[in-house]
Amino acid sequence: MKIAIQIPIKARSSTRVPNKNFRDLAGKPFSCWLLDELNEHMDPEWDMYIDSENRSTYEFFEERYKDRFKFHQRSEWFASDAANGNHLMSQFATLHDDYDIYIQVYVTAITLPGRIIRESIETLANSLDRYDSMFLVSEKSGWFWFNGQAMNYDPHRPNGLPRSQDAIVLEETTGLYAITKDAALRTGCRIGSNPLMFKVAQRYAFDVDTMEDFEAAKEHLAATQPNAQ
Repeated sequence: MKIAIQIPIKARSSTRVPNKNFRDLAGKPFSCWLLDELNEHMDPEWDMYIDSENRSTYEFFEERYKDRFKFHQRSEWFASDAANGNHLMSQFATLHDDYDIYIQVYVTAITLPGRIIRESIETLANSLDRYDSMFLVSEKSGWFWFNGQAMNYDPHRPNGLPRSQDAIVLEETTGLYAITKDAALRTGCRIGSNPLMFKVAQRYAFDVDTMEDFEAAKEHLAATQPNAQ
């Protein structure tokens, strides 16, 4: 079974966290926290691609990882704010259509361990008779609202209020998605019609999107990684 791992890394600077993908975080470039996990834990038969609009992104990491990662050149539109994760997966699968499963993993998932990434991929690969895709979720309990409506309870009915521990929702971590070739090419998306929701602990669901997140990641790594500065 052929597996490809797509790692989107923009060359252009983030507006919320300037130069996020390359700036120092606790002693090494931000993106290297996730790339190191992939480099150490992924099956050597799996192909891993740094996906960027500029080859300089790949060259920034090339010496550190030698030939472990390949380079995927995305067009400028796919590096724009108009492009989302579905677009990135679709263009990647279309241009690399010789794989059975496509994985999309984000360097912003700064606390996601390589062993869990590998376990989730292998779980999907061994369950293709039941699932056509997979994404990571974390479990939360409580009462949630969206667009002015209660999501998981009925506030207008006396018996519509469950115990908070029974009011469980699953939240996408946005760190990792996987899909079979057939589903990717059929839907143009990164989640198919019958996905596996792979649960991870809340501590592995952290995503760096703002400077506040970046500072929190710095504190977390300083506390948990003995070699972090």
